[in-house]
Amino acid sequence: MRKTLIFVIAILASLALFQNAFGAAKTRAAISPYMQTDADSTYTFVGITHPSLNTAATQIGLTVSTVGLVGATPSTTFTITAGQTYRIFIVSTNHSTINSSTVTGDRVIFMSTTTGSSTTGQLLFLGNSVDPLVRGITGGTGQPNRLQGLNQLSMWGAIVIPSTSTGFAMEFIGDAHDSASVFTTGTLQGQSRLSGGRGVK
Repeated sequence: MRKTLIFVIAILASLALFQNAFGAAKTRAAISPYMQTDADSTYTFVGITHPSLNTAATQIGLTVSTVGLVGATPSTTFTITAGQTYRIFIVSTNHSTINSSTVTGDRVIFMSTTTGSSTTGQLLFLGNSVDPLVRGITGGTGQPNRLQGLNQLSMWGAIVIPSTSTGFAMEFIGDAHDSASVFTTGTLQGQSRLSGGRGVK
């Protein structure tokens, strides 16, 4: 009986480790569970804004990846500065109406997928900083502590159907760690953890 119990515990422990090895890091990831693109038809649009919150670092780096799609550009990494907005288009390769010739700008990103029929998947957003607390200098003239986590950004998006001038909104799930603020601007904290919590909405 004891050997059986030890064997069962070992299997459960290995399953738990296996599950965590491939999961998105809850403290620095957000996901949109559905996105879609069709050849020369439906496409996905995402806007990401740095709204310059007083808890946010001036620059925040992130990586956006498609999950479940095969394409020329499955992921992209960029740094967004306070006050900026990035526009991300997930489109079929060689989309005739939404491409780098028809939509231009300094902060426009195209993530092209393979051509063909309707393709669906998910979008994964991952903060580039493992330790999102940017420690400042305390005192009357110093900079306060700031955060460069995803919960300092604003994300929104839609699956767009151009033929009918319609679409539907995307959902963004983030801040799964239910983080809470842990620092003040007056005192430099010795510990660092995700915080500033309004979450990714």
